[in-house]
Amino acid sequence: MLGVVVVLLPLSGCVVWDINDGILASNDNLGRIEDELQSIDQGLGSTNENLETVESRLDSMDAQLKSLQTQLDATNAHLASLRKTINNIDSTIPFLKLSGDDEEEQEALENGDTPGSSPASGTEAAPEKETGGS
Repeated sequence: MLGVVVVLLPLSGCVVWDINDGILASNDNLGRIEDELQSIDQGLGSTNENLETVESRLDSMDAQLKSLQTQLDATNAHLASLRKTINNIDSTIPFLKLSGDDEEEQEALENGDTPGSSPASGTEAAPEKETGGS
């Protein structure tokens, strides 16, 4: 029995050394992974700062676009009023024909519609050409 103990005693040390080597390798890997994660965290911090800058610029542009939209709406209302005035002049003095609108568009304006808003006005398909067959 003593012979078996003498043989097994050095073998158990080999297993312990293998386990120790495995733990050291795992610690090295964990150290590299931790370094990589810190690098990624720094990159994400920089990305977050960039996103905040972009977001503030987008907010600024949004405010500018809202201001422009207000101005465009006012211009659109003014042009619609001017168009009605010109059409009123055209209907009063037909030979001047200042508006350049055809009869369908003028009727739509007189009814309060905008030209081209109804499917029947301004969106008709062009008539098909006849092919010169024999």
